[in-house]
Amino acid sequence: MRGLGAALLSVCTLPALLAGPAAAQEAPPFDPKIDVQNFEYAIGPKSFFTVEDADVSVAGQLGFDALVTFLTNPFTVYNVDENDMIVGERTAVIKSVLAGELSGSYGVTDKLQVGAALPLIFTMSGDGLDPATAGPAMEPLQISGLGDLRVEGKFALLSDGTFRLAAALGLTLPSSVGSGQSHFLGDDLPAFRGRIAAQWSSPDGRVTAGGNLGVILRKPREIYATEVGQQWAWGVGAAYRVTDRLALIAESFGRAGLASFSLDQSPLEVTGGLRITASRSLVVVAGGGAGVLEGLGSPDARMFLSVGYAPDSRDSDGDGLANARDKCPSAAEDADGFDDRDGCPELDNDGDRRDDREDKCVNEAEDIDGFDDDDGCPELDNDGDKLSDLDDRCPNDAEDGAQPAPTDGCPLGKADTDGDNKMDNVDACANDAEDEDGFEDWDGCPDLDQDNDNIADADDKCPVCTEDKDGFEDDDGCPEFDNDKDGVPDSADKCQGQAETINGVTDFDGCPDAGGLELARLDGDVLAVDRGVSLDRGGLSRAGELIVDQVALVMLQHPEVTSWLVAVAAPSKADADTLGGLIRTRLTTRGVSATLDVLAAAGAARLGARVQDRAEPDAAVGVCPTGAAVTPRPAPAAPPAP
Repeated sequence: MRGLGAALLSVCTLPALLAGPAAAQEAPPFDPKIDVQNFEYAIGPKSFFTVEDADVSVAGQLGFDALVTFLTNPFTVYNVDENDMIVGERTAVIKSVLAGELSGSYGVTDKLQVGAALPLIFTMSGDGLDPATAGPAMEPLQISGLGDLRVEGKFALLSDGTFRLAAALGLTLPSSVGSGQSHFLGDDLPAFRGRIAAQWSSPDGRVTAGGNLGVILRKPREIYATEVGQQWAWGVGAAYRVTDRLALIAESFGRAGLASFSLDQSPLEVTGGLRITASRSLVVVAGGGAGVLEGLGSPDARMFLSVGYAPDSRDSDGDGLANARDKCPSAAEDADGFDDRDGCPELDNDGDRRDDREDKCVNEAEDIDGFDDDDGCPELDNDGDKLSDLDDRCPNDAEDGAQPAPTDGCPLGKADTDGDNKMDNVDACANDAEDEDGFEDWDGCPDLDQDNDNIADADDKCPVCTEDKDGFEDDDGCPEFDNDKDGVPDSADKCQGQAETINGVTDFDGCPDAGGLELARLDGDVLAVDRGVSLDRGGLSRAGELIVDQVALVMLQHPEVTSWLVAVAAPSKADADTLGGLIRTRLTTRGVSATLDVLAAAGAARLGARVQDRAEPDAAVGVCPTGAAVTPRPAPAAPPAP
């Protein structure tokens, strides 16, 4: 008997058909007491499918698995020629199998596990086999029943970090029974099994690899040229844990004759799938595969699904709760009347990070507010003023009952009712916030009319200069010290509503007058003077004084000019320097406050000036004239430290 040796095609068997009359009279070997199922699901804890782990169930641990598998074409007979070359299919003995398996395991000790597995054949169908002709049977094959019971014991030999080793010994008991004379369901005699299992896991537990090598010792059975007898059984597998609940698995397993490695005695399958951990006790496995080498029992294709249930009935921590129901199987429940059904010790019942052994209020969480937090009890009224901390603006300072907020929880020295950063005990206006405008901000009161001119600061262009209330522009809040802007202040202006005429005739009385001569005028940035000035007995001549006075009035009419350049020329440089000093003094005496830079030079007698700098438009708005600003009250001295 030979199988088909093409990868990913069905693995099958081939009879050496008899040729000639003499051969026809001799019956070919045909012993159907064999099991065509090579897929034997591992018993007990498992990381793979058929490849057994080197782990065993811990003492007292029960585990159960229920498997269903469907496979196609595990047994086909082919014709061969005189050179043992396949020349065509003869009989599809078994076309499909729907089977299952029930298995269970129990940990006798932490190193010894016992287990059993019972195969179930729901339906096995095909053409059947006529032993005499190797052709289809008279009636199609239709079989169902039980397979041979497998029992085994497994012992953990070594567990060294990531590497483990175990050995298993077992028997296959002749429990196969079913329809169709129980053909291909199993043996009618016991068989002995033994194997070594090795396993490695990565330090993080995500990758696992394992391998099995064992023997099956039984009575040899022959079907034509194929013998099913003493065999090596082997398998290798690998698993990758994608998440804590999902693992991907791949494995290969097969058999070979103990003394002969002929292909028809060497079935080989590869499978792959996934394992889903539904809960701590329930696991679901699904996968598929195919035969890739010749051999009886290797299918064209295989699919399988299993459910594993391993309720941990032990009580590892001795707290009266089985591990399956115990969320902390290695730590005993503290049985203190708080959440005692989960199996975990609640060392901090109220979750306030205070160990119950040191917590005076084990079931009431500390409020962690910086006040007496070490006792584990919530302090709901830290300062004892009978106001809950949740409603107390000053939970650590007792309320004193003083106005303006007798129930806010704060004493005056800690309260700031109007929120102006002035404590109520020093705030003259505890209910009205200070306006922080740089004027008497220490008293806590809003200064809405700093200069007390009855014009609110919001409308007062000069909030710290009192309006002069002289009937001229009295609504802007600024004092107008020269209503007619003639350069003569109102205090000295006899005609405040009429501008002075600059002509050298009583120019500083503020009234227009006739006669005289205008010698100074401003044209753009140039202040032109028609005549020069001269000295008389070391000082300005009378004519010079009148000329300089006209220059002063022109300058005073333009307070927006902040800097003037005055140019003076005289026959000698010495006289020019003297005149420059006298002119500066005269201008200052007449009230010119702008910066005066004097340039003196020898030459024909001349006088002139030029604007050097002007204030920005509106820059003077809100700026008090010198000496006109309201003086704020000084802040009181701070009380001495206690």
